[in-house]
Amino acid sequence: MKLGGTEAAYAAGILDGEGSIILTRLRKKRWASPVVSIASTDRELLEWFRSRCGGTIVRKRTYQPQHSIICWKLTDRQALEFLRLVRPFMVVRRKIARCDLLLSDYLACTPRNGRYSPEMANRKRELIERFSSLP
Repeated sequence: MKLGGTEAAYAAGILDGEGSIILTRLRKKRWASPVVSIASTDRELLEWFRSRCGGTIVRKRTYQPQHSIICWKLTDRQALEFLRLVRPFMVVRRKIARCDLLLSDYLACTPRNGRYSPEMANRKRELIERFSSLP
């Protein structure tokens, strides 16, 4: 990920204003994992994010054909790395709380090989509940 200090501050501002930090299931048989996304009508902005941070750009379905909304997404460990870089510059408390919870607890309850012990599965469930209870 190629973000300098000024760029990380800029990215944090966009994330605070237009982005979301969620914990969701990306596939049916997987546990929920972190996703950072930014929706915009400006493709150039999202290409800037993709060129520096990776991720994917997808077109979102809209019910008004004249509006074209595009979304940049980072998932799993890439999302955590992005959050670690932009966290010092974030200002929206709701998003800071989500970011801090993921950065502090997610890796501790997520095995690299995807095989969960009963204890680790319980810790993962607790994390998902705490994350879901945040405003």
